[in-house]
Amino acid sequence: MAEKHAIFIDIDGTLIGGSFRVPKENIDTLRRAQEAGHKVFINTGRSWGNIPEDLRRAISFADGIVCGNGCHLILGGREYYKKFIPVKTLKKIIDYIEDYPEIWCVFEGENELFGKEDLKKTRGDMDEKIPIVSAEHFEKNYSECGIEVVAAGRTLPPGFEQVFAGELNVFRLETYADCVAYDCSKAKGMLEAMKWAGVDAAHTIAIGDSENDRSMLEIAGTAVVMGNAPDEIKKIADFVTLSNKEAGVAYAVKHLLFKE
Repeated sequence: MAEKHAIFIDIDGTLIGGSFRVPKENIDTLRRAQEAGHKVFINTGRSWGNIPEDLRRAISFADGIVCGNGCHLILGGREYYKKFIPVKTLKKIIDYIEDYPEIWCVFEGENELFGKEDLKKTRGDMDEKIPIVSAEHFEKNYSECGIEVVAAGRTLPPGFEQVFAGELNVFRLETYADCVAYDCSKAKGMLEAMKWAGVDAAHTIAIGDSENDRSMLEIAGTAVVMGNAPDEIKKIADFVTLSNKEAGVAYAVKHLLFKE
């Protein structure tokens, strides 16, 4: 792979290790790729508001960040594209989840997060550092919140996708589900970043581990799947790397770009 490539990397289960830190080996290897002329992009399901400050600093070296499953792009340090979930759809979600008190739900905004008042009870592992406010406050202010992602418990009713057909793209992951505006996906965000960088699909590498990574893995010239990924995702891999706890991103980039 002597030609210049664009690398697209998921965050959770991929770039970060087991302690929610980006392994130094990953950062050093990606910087080395940049020095060799390659472009590095983060492609995450997290909204910008759901990327903690210390993680933002860790990934600040990237040429661009695709947030919220392709609904918010920051390229070359500048806002490039945003697509929020429409207010009428947010109202519909709020009404819908009222009938399912056992399901936790977080509305991920451009700058902060919002959740049902019983969020701590339904999802006790929420990071105390992330600001969560009541659903009542959210309902009064959601038109100004810029909601990029609605994250919900994996136990969303089977008919949820049908209820929101044509309004939301729903990605059911191992422990939760991501909901974004209907025409958003990691693949769409990746295509916009490719256009900006002047790179074609044949010269792209996508690295991920989950169902919401599938779309970007399927359009990439080289699909790299983490060793910790489910078998269903590994089936679409061109290369299966080490796990996220073993700096699998660094291992893959060294193997593919530097033949190490």
